[in-house]
Parts: sequence; C-alpha cells; structure tokens
Amino acid sequence: MEPSEGSPRIARISCIPCRKSKRRCDKKIPSCDLCTKKEVDCSYPLRHSAAKAQAALLAASNSVRGPDTSSLDSLSFSGNGQGSPEPFSTSAESDVSAVYFLAPRLFQQSHLELPQPGLSITIDVSSLLGNASSVRDIAIKFFTTIHQWLPIISKQAFFSSLLNPIAQRRTEQRLLTLCMKLCCTEPGDDPRAGIYRIAKEFHHKAETYGPLSTQVLQAGILIAVYELGQSIYPAAYLTVGACARYGLALKIDHASVVSGVDAESPRPWNETEERKRVWWAVLILDRYLSLSNPSRALSSEDPTFDSYLPVDDTAWDEGTAKPGDVVTISTGFTLKTGNFARLAQATYLLSQTLRLISETVKENNVAHSNQVMQLRRTILSLVHAADREVEIRRIEFCAQSELCLRSVNSKL
Repeated sequence: MEPSEGSPRIARISCIPCRKSKRRCDKKIPSCDLCTKKEVDCSYPLRHSAAKAQAALLAASNSVRGPDTSSLDSLSFSGNGQGSPEPFSTSAESDVSAVYFLAPRLFQQSHLELPQPGLSITIDVSSLLGNASSVRDIAIKFFTTIHQWLPIISKQAFFSSLLNPIAQRRTEQRLLTLCMKLCCTEPGDDPRAGIYRIAKEFHHKAETYGPLSTQVLQAGILIAVYELGQSIYPAAYLTVGACARYGLALKIDHASVVSGVDAESPRPWNETEERKRVWWAVLILDRYLSLSNPSRALSSEDPTFDSYLPVDDTAWDEGTAKPGDVVTISTGFTLKTGNFARLAQATYLLSQTLRLISETVKENNVAHSNQVMQLRRTILSLVHAADREVEIRRIEFCAQSELCLRSVNSKL
C-alpha cells in the first residue's frame, strides 16, 4: 500500500541505534521518534545493492578527488568511535544514481540497479485514471488514435501488464496512462488547466524523485505532443529539450545505432525496438519545432545514414516483428516500410535541410547549390514513394509527406 500524501515513509527494519539498545522502533524515515527525542543520529541498515552503491560511490569519488575523502566519510558514514562505518539509508538512493552518472562502468561491474522509490499518487491523478476498466478504455482510445501515427508504446507489453492480475502498478505506468489520456482529451477553454496541469506536476515529480524510466520519457513526449497541438509555447520547446536530455541520461539514443540488442546493456529485442522508437520520436519533435526557425540549435544530434529505422508498425503491434526485419535509413528508401519508419526517413532529410539552411554560404557557391538540388530530389522521391505505397498497400503517409513538403518549402 502506497503512502498517502504527507505521511512519513516507513523503513522495513528498525534503525541501528534502536537495534543496539533493543528499543521498540517506529521505523520512520529519516528519523524515528525515539532517536529524535534522544537527539541521536538515526540511521538504517542499507540493502545489499545500496551498500554496494556507497562503496562504488566512494571508489568513484576517490578516482576523481584523490586520497582525501574525509568529507565524504563524514557524509556517508555515522561515526561510532570505532572507525567502523555504519551507512545510513537516507542517501542510499542518491548514491546509486550518483554512481550511475559518475562511474557508469563501475555501476555495471558492481551489478547495481537504479532505485525504484514509490511516489505517492494524488487524489487528482487517481480520480482521472479510475479503475482498471477505465484505464483499459483510455488505452484502447489511445492505441486507435495517437498510436496510429506515433507508435512509441509497445501495445502488447502495455496490455500484458494491464491485464496481469498480479502485476505491480508502478508509478511510471500510471503517469504514462495519464499522459495517454491527456493526448486523447479535448481541452477546455484553458488548455493549460485541468488534466494538463496535473500531468505536468506528476511528470515533474517522477523526473525529480523517481528512477530513470522509458515510461517517464514516453510520458514527456506525449506532454510535448499535447503542447504542440495546443500551441503552448515556449513550454513545448522546453519539454522536447528536456526529453532529449532525459533520453541521453537513459542512454536511449544508443538504440538507433544497434540492430538487435543494446550493446551496453543487453535487453529483449522488443524492448530495444521500443526504445529506438522513443528516441526517434524525440528526434522528430526536436526538428519539427525548428521548421519555423532553422537557426535555433537542436537538442539532439542528427541521425546518420546508417541509423536503424523502426520495423513495420503492424508487425510490431502484432508481435511478429523480429531483429532481421531491421534496416538502416540507407537501405530503407528502396524497401517496404511502415508509417513510422517513413516518418523517420523524412526526419533524416529534414535534418539535412535544416543544416543546409543554417549554413553561411557565399554567393554563387556551386557545391552548396548542388547539395540543395540533390536534397530536393531525394525529398520529392520519398513523397512519390509514399504516394505509390498509398495506392498499392493502402497505407497513408500523411505525417511523412507533410514533413517532406514542409522541408522543400522551407527556403530550400
């Protein structure tokens, strides 16, 4: 059962001072009532992973700062006069996250896991989501509308978790569901109020206090889509930039440069495919925002000709896609691909367009003119390819074609 808003966090075991004195401990965090009353430094034993995290953090800090770690010792350990360290748990979650950022290789070698702190769910969020049946209705509406042109959430994984009676309803999943509802809800007179305000506040809490999670990034992307649709600026620009930084912290940008499994952290192929789609969504929104002002700096690096495209959307939704179906941008122009892959190709060409437009070019530069002409031909070829697939496969590439035509008309 999750703690209500404002209630103290409760540890699983008694604090170290109470255990030594054999007193009854109420296990409150950060300090139990007895320790507070006696003005004793209250500390709790760490879990095995958290203890390893502190050791790893100490090693990482030593490598950066040298042998003088007296200040770190005073921070991480409670003195007992014996010189033997007694770690306290109030900074354990921060230690794990710090090791992840300061010493990623040490993080892997120590087999650490990022913390999973539970965030309290407010009454507003609970009332908007409702029961399991209501959440299912939200998901069905999302997957039949927004998902058709922005397929970044695994349909099978989402419903498997939703319909599993013993699956834990994690905070990140509730946040994602709330943002799915946001994108499918017609705004009122003030698009910045109501569910939008609640979703933004919930997302901020998850970013600040929760673990790094693909679902938190997906939620941020959906918030950005809503802001773009309702012309909420500069919030849309700032949200997309924050999503790019979050994706880099999550190392999700690596997903577009591997065909099968993530090279650094092996994971199921379906999860890698989902992460790849999420990063492509960040790239798409980042460049779309720059159409009106190509000189504005992007928040993410451009995809390359060898970046991998998303697999066919229908096959991914049905669970029939496999690693062998993955192709790069360079080969994807001559093969049958899905809607989202075509949109990714258009985004690659838009990246080239923005780069050419923003360049300072001398008058009568023949090389630059040739690049512009070649890029125009490539963009129009992609539009014609989409038109042919509409006739043959009955697949509509509206988003991709619009992005291509906007690229052609943007002073190119």
